Amino acid sequence: MTINQKRPKIAIWDIECTNLNANYGYMLCMGYKFLGESKSHLISITDFPAFQKNPTNDYYLVKAAGEVLSQCDMWVTWYGARFDVPYLQSRLVFHKLPIMPPIAHVDGWRIAKYKMKLNSNRLASVTGFLELEEKTPLSGPIWIRAAAGHKQSVKYVTEHCIQDVKVLEQVYERIKPLMTNHPGRGVMEGKKLACPVCGSARVQKRGYHMTRLRKYQRFQCQGCGAWSNDGKSLASTQLR
Repeated sequence: MTINQKRPKIAIWDIECTNLNANYGYMLCMGYKFLGESKSHLISITDFPAFQKNPTNDYYLVKAAGEVLSQCDMWVTWYGARFDVPYLQSRLVFHKLPIMPPIAHVDGWRIAKYKMKLNSNRLASVTGFLELEEKTPLSGPIWIRAAAGHKQSVKYVTEHCIQDVKVLEQVYERIKPLMTNHPGRGVMEGKKLACPVCGSARVQKRGYHMTRLRKYQRFQCQGCGAWSNDGKSLASTQLR
């Protein structure tokens, strides 16, 4: 079987909701952009006519968000494995809509927590540490008005969401080489030898990775700097 050598569709995305729990809140918007593209996209609860009759009705927003994300090859989020993904899945179930399939997922929060040593693993903290663009502030009163259906407040929340997506992309590009179990970009693009993190074919042999019983060729990407190992061991020892 030949793998389709198209550019993988990698969505960097974020959602904003009225409550941290899907049974007490609803979605206000989803911001997303595809890696390698300059344009950002936004789906807001105010985009749909149902908002005029019932500003808490997120059916059409949830449906549109689920359809976009279900067509992706990979996701990039921040704390998405614990919040964004289960929240959206919960709202899909509530509205009796098709749930999203399992998608290769990079959660930047996990990289910060397990591969870095900062005082906080929040996106704003990592952004400040890396001296990148700052997230926009979001005050309590604005959030409360947005949850009550105030259209201008919802608009501010959506702008905050889009900025989060832009910041997330910048942070991801900086910290992705630290991820040792990154979904295989080379496999997605049908390349025989490529960096699993960025998909670049500019990889060089750099020594060996040794386990107790096996030896693997080690590579370093000359594009993003990530390290990886060959999938097949060069030698193995069977204990007797």
